[in-house]
Formats: sequence, C-alpha cells, structure tokens
Amino acid sequence: MFRTLTFSLASAVLLASAAPAVARGDRDQDQLRDAAAQGQVVPLGKLIADVRSRPPYRDMTYLGGPQFDQQRMIYALKFMDGSQVVVVYVDARTGRIVGRKP
Repeated sequence: MFRTLTFSLASAVLLASAAPAVARGDRDQDQLRDAAAQGQVVPLGKLIADVRSRPPYRDMTYLGGPQFDQQRMIYALKFMDGSQVVVVYVDARTGRIVGRKP
C-alpha cells in the first residue's frame, strides 16, 4: 500500500508540473500564429518550403518537428544528410538561414 501511495503522489506531482509547460507551449504557438497572420514572421510552412528548395537542403530529407526559440525568433529545422543530422537555423522574421550545425 505504501508503494502504491508513493507512486500515486509522484505521478500527481509530475502531472501538475507538466501542465504549465503545455499551456506555455500553446500560448507560444498562438502568439507565433498571430505574428504570422500580421506579417511579422514568415509562416512556418512557407519557411520550410523555401529552405527545402535551396541547395544543398533539396537533396536532404527533412525530419520535421521544427523547434522555435521565442527569444531570438529563430527556427531550428532538422535534415538528414546521409547518416548525419544537419540542423539549419532560420530567422523567423526574414526566412534567412543564419546558421547550420554541423
């Protein structure tokens, strides 16, 4: 019984701590969607299509799951080049590639 109670309490704490992060993620997405509608940032679909049309990325596989840095307004897009993952950093406001790893 003690083990069940401990597990239940631990689960409740984990779930309660995850809720603000999920809500924050939704709020960030809403702000980003509004900014795209107002022309402040390039819509994500257009940005991905633009990067995928440029060499050398047109020959790579886009892995999806873009990450967004709200502070810097930068997207991180992941591509597969052979057996190596390439992360391309793109300015959300201009669509310009600002970095790449590796």
